[in-house]
Amino acid sequence: MRWLRNEITGSLHASDIAPDVVFHADMDDWLIIGFAYVPGRRADLSPGSADLPLVAGTLSRISRIQAPDLRPLRDRWFATDWWTRLADEAPDHIRGWDAAELARVSATAPALVDGTSLLHTDLHADQFLISQDGQVHVVDWGFPGSGAPWVDTAFMTLRLVGAGHTPAEAESWARTIPSYADASPGALAAFAAYVAGFWTHLSLSAGHGARHRARLARACANWRLGSPPT
Repeated sequence: MRWLRNEITGSLHASDIAPDVVFHADMDDWLIIGFAYVPGRRADLSPGSADLPLVAGTLSRISRIQAPDLRPLRDRWFATDWWTRLADEAPDHIRGWDAAELARVSATAPALVDGTSLLHTDLHADQFLISQDGQVHVVDWGFPGSGAPWVDTAFMTLRLVGAGHTPAEAESWARTIPSYADASPGALAAFAAYVAGFWTHLSLSAGHGARHRARLARACANWRLGSPPT
């Protein structure tokens, strides 16, 4: 039920981007929510897609919304020892990776992702509904939070790599979004290291989808950390 309440909170913050909350009511052990119907298809994130500028514009709009009252991503990322755990629990799984260095970089991530901008934190192609006239809505606000305005775009670079882009191509697309273009290399490196460690550790006990996301995150981290972060 907490996730449904988050849907209400996120949708109210993202006015004109999320579907409107028409009504909500607590009835005994039930929470009932009615959302406005939003027509549309999922976004196409593949290279050359005409949807990519629409997605970028939507991310830019979300990044400008302030939500200081939401739980900070910094607090959700309080655990930063994922690479240390991987080195202890599954060293063969990360053979060739410098776990100690990645743990050091990851430890800076909570402070660097801190901020007051609205974050969705779980964006992928299915979360964007694009109408025939090009209007974009974002759904599934189950994990909203506050943080640095570039965070959702950084997450989306992983999804673009999964859709066939190289990390460099995904980075080039992301830099068309002002908040991401303003992010420091060190912050982006810490984000990449943290997500790669977290998703890889999660993949040890999860299914195929988690293992796929972990491979994407490691590919992006490997590209991002090819030169020392500054």
